[in-house]
Amino acid sequence: MIYEATIQFIAIDNNGNDKSTKQSYIIENAELFAQVENRLYEEFEGYTDLDVVAIKRSKIKEIANGRTSDDEKIFLATLVDVFLNDDGSEKEIKYTIAFFSKDMNTAHAYIREYVSQGYNMGVKQIKESKLIDVLK
Repeated sequence: MIYEATIQFIAIDNNGNDKSTKQSYIIENAELFAQVENRLYEEFEGYTDLDVVAIKRSKIKEIANGRTSDDEKIFLATLVDVFLNDDGSEKEIKYTIAFFSKDMNTAHAYIREYVSQGYNMGVKQIKESKLIDVLK
């Protein structure tokens, strides 16, 4: 199962002052909320005043690729797959995938290639997320 979680901690800003910071992550391969929380505390051990402030089951069904460079961000695409029911009526299934890309132009190119794998698959929306990284 895929989860999204937010941590809060104290960081030092450019002026040397303490600043409360929040960051959100995708967590893969966890079955329970407690596993997500433990993984975050282990991953960010040593952060000052670390607290897990939010955990939710993600609507993301797949993480389509991995990060290949540090300047890539996480984008979310809502895809629509159209198929015919037994009675001949059309049915749409919407789902969200996450993927890494440098900018919106390369994100569009990646998604065009991704949806070309499906028969009647289309792109409903692509947006840049505030998610920082994927923790496996």
